[in-house]
Amino acid sequence: MSTTAVRHWKRCAILRLCLLVLAGAFIAAALRGEAQGQTQGTSRNCVSCHESFVYRGEFPSSVHGNNGCSSCHTIRNIARHTSGEERPLLINCGSCHGQIAEDFKKDAHYLHQSFQCQDCHRNIHALKKNSENPKVAVARGCIACHSSEAYIDLGHTAPVLRGNNDSATCSDCHGVHNTPSFHIGESASVERARAYYTARCKTCHGSAELVARNKLRPNIVESYEESYHGKVQRVGYPAQVAGCPDCHGGHNILPREDTRSPVHPGNLAATCGQCHRGAHPRFANYEAHPDYHDFKGKIALDITYLFMVGLLASVFIFFGIHTLLWWRRAYWQECEKGDREEPESTLIPGCDEVPHVRRFTSRDRVMHVLLIISFLTLVMTGMPLKYSGAVWARQLFRLLGGVETAGVLHRTAAAILWALFLYTCWLSYKFLFPKGEGVKGWVGRLFGPDSLFFNLKDWEDIKGMFRWFFNRGPVPKFDRWTYWEKFDFFAVFWGMTAIGVSGLILWFPEASSYIMPGWLVGVAYVVHSEEALLAALFIFIMHFFHNHLVPGKFPLEPNIFTGCYSLTQLRKERPSEYERIMAEGRLESMKCEYPGVWTELFAAAFGLGSLFIGLALTFLILWAIFLA
Repeated sequence: MSTTAVRHWKRCAILRLCLLVLAGAFIAAALRGEAQGQTQGTSRNCVSCHESFVYRGEFPSSVHGNNGCSSCHTIRNIARHTSGEERPLLINCGSCHGQIAEDFKKDAHYLHQSFQCQDCHRNIHALKKNSENPKVAVARGCIACHSSEAYIDLGHTAPVLRGNNDSATCSDCHGVHNTPSFHIGESASVERARAYYTARCKTCHGSAELVARNKLRPNIVESYEESYHGKVQRVGYPAQVAGCPDCHGGHNILPREDTRSPVHPGNLAATCGQCHRGAHPRFANYEAHPDYHDFKGKIALDITYLFMVGLLASVFIFFGIHTLLWWRRAYWQECEKGDREEPESTLIPGCDEVPHVRRFTSRDRVMHVLLIISFLTLVMTGMPLKYSGAVWARQLFRLLGGVETAGVLHRTAAAILWALFLYTCWLSYKFLFPKGEGVKGWVGRLFGPDSLFFNLKDWEDIKGMFRWFFNRGPVPKFDRWTYWEKFDFFAVFWGMTAIGVSGLILWFPEASSYIMPGWLVGVAYVVHSEEALLAALFIFIMHFFHNHLVPGKFPLEPNIFTGCYSLTQLRKERPSEYERIMAEGRLESMKCEYPGVWTELFAAAFGLGSLFIGLALTFLILWAIFLA
């Protein structure tokens, strides 16, 4: 076939295709016209009997006017219908409004009241597109069944009726065709309802623009999420704490200044008492979700918050610099030393007969193991709540068996820590006032070399350590306890006073309200939270470095688990103590057999396991602080 013939054939094919498309369009138009004519004809036939104005005048101009009567009504027998023996069948509204019908199948009105479309969309034959404010129209539709006094007049919808479109109407909280169904009284349903409606509250009150326009309290959502109630909700357990409607009411939510509001000062005791049964009325002074950034709230909370932030900053700045300088100097020294081994000292004749000396008693070792277990448990169960917005918090709580189980573990570990602390206080008392000596010589024991109390030598050791950091002198000659170990010890006393007392207040807030004002619960919450962060990071970073991760001891210093270390290690790390032992002739009494294989195995497994858990928790905490 020639090229000219091919082109001619293609033109003819295109022309035939165009003709077919045009013919199809004419046929479709004809069919639509016929159908419309049938519908209009049917409508004209209907109004021959249904001649009231709603059908003749209002229906043609309604939103369904172009559909005709037969689009919604089906008549099986016109004669029986005309005689009044048979009513027309209604076609399901979902045939046109498909998605709305699917949503409505899950609606509380459909499930529990068997509502149909016409129960809300009344006077359907005269229904027109609403020129009224949609929020107002929704409210007027709802009060056809629901009491205006109970649900509309005083709540969020009242400002809507006055023209404030920022305020919420019924559908903003409950939806239109998808009002959720909650069976009140069932725990799972209570949990879903509380989470759902609290989330709806956050939608509006979390908008900075809306809050500013209406002069509402800023950062209210953030401050709620930082409260105990908000944190437990965020990690997925809303049934166990109060949500927004529990305190502020579900409908007719009024400003705090209104005497009818549940959060009015005169009503707070009753509102809080719904959950905190048996609390003293002064418990109502508790600030449920304070904003620590505006400094316009309770002055005690603001001062406490600033003090705790300052304490964290000062401790971490000093010991952070101290740790970095120590690491640099120790690492540099290890590199300079290389593979050279230090010659064995021959300061003591026959020292090979005493290769190890006792550093910790069996009591000390057991106490330290219990301390590690309780401390790690407290951090694992407390930090997910402090950083409830972190992606790992919810997963960790699930791993622990839920927030309630985690709470039981947290309080059990706290009780163990309290017991250890009180026993340590008793041991400290016995050290200062040994049996048979009374108060005689207690000052010397307090500031002596075996005491964990600070003395003037510690100040000299700090200065000497910083000189060593900068290559300006040797490592100080430490005695039995170094200044950082004394700091660790005294941090326990401060920490147990701060964390322990505040923890008891939070554990028994209702009972505490009988001996203190409610606002101190908020102070306790701040102290407990921030001091716990300080303790966790200090132990997992500074303490781990000082005792385990520093070059020369890495990855683990086992003597807290084995109870003893070599004489060579004693001479190297604590020369002042070594010289004192030799001068006092106490070496023989401090002899210690080399720990057995099972002790070494326990030290390695438990010690390294604890280190790993602590460092993993440190990673999660820092992740939450800087990346969440």
